[in-house]
Amino acid sequence: MNSLGKLYGVGIGPGDTELLTIKAVNVLNSVEVIFTPRAAPTRDSIARKIIEPVLDNKKKIKELTFPMTKQKEELEYYWAEAASEVENVLKEGKNAAFVTLGDPFLYSTFIYLYRKIRERNPLVEIVTLPGISSIFASASAAGIPIASGSEKVAIIPLSRDVNQIKPYLDMFDTIFILKVGDKLQDLVDLLSRLELADKSVLVQKVSQAGLQRVIRNLPELREDELREVGYLSTVIVKKA
Repeated sequence: MNSLGKLYGVGIGPGDTELLTIKAVNVLNSVEVIFTPRAAPTRDSIARKIIEPVLDNKKKIKELTFPMTKQKEELEYYWAEAASEVENVLKEGKNAAFVTLGDPFLYSTFIYLYRKIRERNPLVEIVTLPGISSIFASASAAGIPIASGSEKVAIIPLSRDVNQIKPYLDMFDTIFILKVGDKLQDLVDLLSRLELADKSVLVQKVSQAGLQRVIRNLPELREDELREVGYLSTVIVKKA
């Protein structure tokens, strides 16, 4: 008989607490421990702020650090540390939830934790609850239909060399460009060269109260505005 607790990967949407699903709220209020991700030990967890209003009592919340780095060795260390913390709780027979922005299986921190625990302890039961992705929330905020009829859709994380996305801009009708951050100027330059800037919309911090911005005149952004875009931004290119 398996005495291990169950782990839930819970998608909590892009930022608005009211976009949590009913099932997500029920699970969060049923488990004994909730794990939330943060980018550094000194930074607050955005995910924690989203879920706290719906918790029916003071849950035991543990914050796990997942640094924003591409250094594989450093990442492996933090993934292993996070997996160990989660496993210690599950070995006590307690059910736990790991919450993540958006959907757990779309460019999510949860994916790394999921793989690491599966690799280390295949007996752990893991249940994944889908969440509203920033992609869908951004389309709604901008009033842009994602696809109709036979239109093709691409979801692309922006690489350091923005020119790498050009084939996708040629092939697809609607293109969602994620992880824009400090590469926005290069992206706007590319879109302008391809005569797609006027078909593009930037959505920043979608659904986050007082922080959401929908910007349609990308070539007219000032230098200071380009610098302030941040990681939680999505550019939608709608060619039709």
